[in-house]
Amino acid sequence: MKKSLVIIFLLIVTAFSCDEPLCVFPKEPELPNKQFPIGNTDSYYYVDLDAEINNEPRDNDYDYYFDVEGLPLGMDYFVNFRTISLEGTPEETGSFEVTIYLEVDGPFRNDFDDDFDSLCNYGTSKTYTLIIE
Repeated sequence: MKKSLVIIFLLIVTAFSCDEPLCVFPKEPELPNKQFPIGNTDSYYYVDLDAEINNEPRDNDYDYYFDVEGLPLGMDYFVNFRTISLEGTPEETGSFEVTIYLEVDGPFRNDFDDDFDSLCNYGTSKTYTLIIE
């Protein structure tokens, strides 16, 4: 019994003595797991992804910043708040490893108190496979 109490005490002291948040239920940005449809060079291609912040009910109160690497020629990306769209008419065939980077900032809202729980991470990335025939 004494060992259990000592362990619990040490866990509590460790959790509250750090400047970083304790991430038991991590609050961090997330991109969805998604399989992109196969496209071809003769057709307009479109796919979108919705980002969110895990375990954060106020994820609409953050600003979302995206960057993309690995798109084939003829394609670009566009952002509408939490949604990123990959679109265009691909000019080359192949299998492309497309990496999407996401950074968030906030939360922001009119009556927001500065004393908030910070996120465990403010950025993430995910690599998707895009096949163009």
